[in-house]
Amino acid sequence: MIFTSVFRPDYVSWVRFPNAFDDFGFPIQTDGASSVVPGLFFIGTHFLRKRKSGIIMGIMEDAPIVAERIVRSHR
Repeated sequence: MIFTSVFRPDYVSWVRFPNAFDDFGFPIQTDGASSVVPGLFFIGTHFLRKRKSGIIMGIMEDAPIVAERIVRSHR
């Protein structure tokens, strides 16, 4: 069994828009849509919309909202 604390995902190393993240490395976003980079969306990140956004139950709630934002951005 492995326990971790103070773990922080490293989005900056795989998303090549360093200005899309705050000083702690988390996406600057509203309801999954980047507030900095048009067309960049996130799902499953900590506190995307709610505290549980980073777990499966939260992703299931966030996914339809993020999908709708993606559809609206392509209209």
